[in-house]
Amino acid sequence: MSNASAEPPAAPTDPAALLPLFERAFNNRDLDQLEQLYEPDALLILAPGTVLTGDQRRARSREEQHFLPIKVAVRHQYVTGDIALVINDYVHEGTGPDGTPLRIEGTAVDVLRRGADGAWRCVISNPAGLGAAGPTAP
Repeated sequence: MSNASAEPPAAPTDPAALLPLFERAFNNRDLDQLEQLYEPDALLILAPGTVLTGDQRRARSREEQHFLPIKVAVRHQYVTGDIALVINDYVHEGTGPDGTPLRIEGTAVDVLRRGADGAWRCVISNPAGLGAAGPTAP
């Protein structure tokens, strides 16, 4: 499932540029563009001890993406060489499957790596990062 735009966004050449691309691809439901923002063997940490990688991560992303619109903001970014730690706050807000308002917010911790092509991609995605993310009343 992809709603790819006619002109795909450029690969992020700065770690902070990855999040706006992620937000755009997520909100456009462009799974192909989302996948380009991750390394092939990137880890997705669902909860402590629950980690998906490779085909499992990709399948989970495609099967369970709730697609409530997201807003993402960088809280902190630390870069050394070709590695970056990005701490970001996010909010999903919209209507749940049963028609009730739903808000999911949290602080994610992501590790990015700059590839040989100069583009930054996610190697570890920890959406619950600094605490368990979950729905709250709007």
